Amino acid sequence: MIDAVIVEDSELARFELEHQLKAYPQLSVVGHAGDVDAAIALIESTTPDVVFLDIDLPGGNAFDVLARLTQVPRIVFTTAFDAHALKAFGYNTVDYLLKPIEPQRLAQAIHKLTEAVAVTPVRRSMDSPIFIKDGEQCYLVKPRDVRVIEAVGNYSRVYFQQHAPLLYRPLGAIETQLAPEKFFRANRQYIVNLDYVEQVAPWSNGGLMLTLRGGLDVEVSRRQSARFRDVLSL
Repeated sequence: MIDAVIVEDSELARFELEHQLKAYPQLSVVGHAGDVDAAIALIESTTPDVVFLDIDLPGGNAFDVLARLTQVPRIVFTTAFDAHALKAFGYNTVDYLLKPIEPQRLAQAIHKLTEAVAVTPVRRSMDSPIFIKDGEQCYLVKPRDVRVIEAVGNYSRVYFQQHAPLLYRPLGAIETQLAPEKFFRANRQYIVNLDYVEQVAPWSNGGLMLTLRGGLDVEVSRRQSARFRDVLSL
């Protein structure tokens, strides 16, 4: 069963879409939301497999919702306008449906969703892509591409490839979504991807200094150094 959430500011549109989705027994609608804040709360609490997401919403838009999610599920955008189509496909997007939603187009979207689920299990694991909205630029980052994540106040800076955008979530919240066998909390400020560690050297006060690919040095606190040695069997 594929759990779905409908995010749409029009109550009538929500009702119509849910009615259309009843033709697909593999889908179960687990909730509705009509604005940005309600959508975020619902998606975070129900962790659906797919969100049917309108773009223009009270309190912002669909991209504001995606920017604030801990994890981004599969998305089927539903909108009356095609102006955002190109931008929408920078996300974990299955399809982009224009209102009024034609049954044939909805059937195509459900077919795409079902095929995607068959290839990759819908339930998100701890290596799910990280969505980052940095001004007008948006990224869907695979965790394996992330070298290090740095705490910046209540936010976090994610270093991958040549980019280092700010993610509007605290480091601790991000840590819970990362595979512990791949990512290590070096100290209160940094999480490092162990695959990028090139050199480990003793450091002051019983700590360690890690040199990552690209030349970045990250200190492992004394408290974490023993755990780091256990993780890497040093």
